[in-house]
Amino acid sequence: MSTERDLPLSTVTLVFGVLSIPLAFLAQLCVPALIMALLALAFHAWGRKRSARKGGYTAVSLTRSQKGYRLALVGACLSTLMWILWASNVLLS
Repeated sequence: MSTERDLPLSTVTLVFGVLSIPLAFLAQLCVPALIMALLALAFHAWGRKRSARKGGYTAVSLTRSQKGYRLALVGACLSTLMWILWASNVLLS
């Protein structure tokens, strides 16, 4: 019997990271996209801390969390950029 299990919130990290990218391009949803990206980054950091301390998590869930982290970084950058562009009316002129 294997003692490995899924890393908690690794799927949530991936989903939030993926959803933060398309939501960043919608005017009303760029701030929620930034919040989702920041939550994904926080979940990934918590998962890494937990993985280093306890260990015994599946490679698939660690990879899922890493992909979510990378996508969340992209989503956070894009949503911040779009937020600045919308706020300065550059996109409306």
